Amino acid sequence: MQVLIAEDDAVSRLVLQRALEKLGHACLVACDGTEAWELFQHTEVDVVISDWMMPGLDGIDLCRRVRASPRALYPYFVLLTALADREHLLAGLEAGADDYLTKPLDRAELQVRLTAAARVTSLYRQLNEQHRRHEAELARAGQVQADLLPRDTPALPGFDLAGRCIPAQEAGGDYYSWQEPVPGVLTLTVGDVMGKGMAAALLMATVRAAVRAAAHHASPAAALDVAARALVTDLERSGSFVTLFHAQLDVVARRLTYVDAGHGHVFVRRADGTPVGLEPRGLPLGVSFGEPYGEGTLALVPGDALVVYSDGLIDARPDVTLDPPTIAARLAGAQSAQAMVDRLVELAALTGPPPDDLTVVVLRCRMNERSLQAGQRRASDAHHRSPFVPGQTRMNGRPGGS
Repeated sequence: MQVLIAEDDAVSRLVLQRALEKLGHACLVACDGTEAWELFQHTEVDVVISDWMMPGLDGIDLCRRVRASPRALYPYFVLLTALADREHLLAGLEAGADDYLTKPLDRAELQVRLTAAARVTSLYRQLNEQHRRHEAELARAGQVQADLLPRDTPALPGFDLAGRCIPAQEAGGDYYSWQEPVPGVLTLTVGDVMGKGMAAALLMATVRAAVRAAAHHASPAAALDVAARALVTDLERSGSFVTLFHAQLDVVARRLTYVDAGHGHVFVRRADGTPVGLEPRGLPLGVSFGEPYGEGTLALVPGDALVVYSDGLIDARPDVTLDPPTIAARLAGAQSAQAMVDRLVELAALTGPPPDDLTVVVLRCRMNERSLQAGQRRASDAHHRSPFVPGQTRMNGRPGGS
């Protein structure tokens, strides 16, 4: 092992160094606590053996600094002292010392202390390696999850779309997704799994896959009914639930059909800045099984923006009331969906990871005459190629919706 010696008495220092070297250990030697601290900061050591009473930085203060250092490997700290009473022993332990050697030095005791030190430092190395591998696995999981988020936005005549997800840990339970099953139709989903971290991330991936598969050729209500049935076992076993906002946009008609499954954090900011809530609202997936989800429908006009966010935005600013009127006011003057998303992330005032997973998605209507004509041609071509009818809804096999 690499042993750092801090001893102001030259004879005691030399005796200790020779004893350590005979036992097969490498030594770094300092004549006081200040020099030992300098050596410690620039060298990896396994054990520190320090005299208690030294001028300047004594053994107790050196021990406190060693324990406060951020290095990953744990250094075993032994105090060398003639003060063997209970009061001094407790003071050393409180400062972070692991063991004691009393003066004059007994080589047998020294070997016993070093044997204990070798076991402890070896265990810490193993724990550190396991922690390093765990951190690498979490980082990889976070990257995989990030790769599941949309990379590109579809070209939607008259609309622009943007989103962002910031997990509280390496991986999280929030997600957003969009896809264009046929030209002229966009499906959009924002989900929030109860909890955060790896457990929520695993369940999130399952929910995402189920909803995307069900949403390809189904109305929002029908898609969530199918997804809820597919997820029954997983949600029951995990004891968790998922809030979802799932919508389908008919680009040409500028009509949004949606289901709010317990999400709630969604509104339309009208062109004049007025926030409009979306009804009806249902229960999250995993809370109530078997009940069909109800749909809502609304028309979007130029300047309107659909704003969807997770409760991570609220949790990030407990000092501010972030209700729809406040959020809508903060978006005044933003000229694109991306600018609105950026405004909301700035509103969270993050200086590090958020306290809870934070997701924001904005769909903004900016249609003009030229984009309308392009969208109509695109949708007309799509109708000839696909039996899919945008905006049609069903409930338990019966046509419904507005």
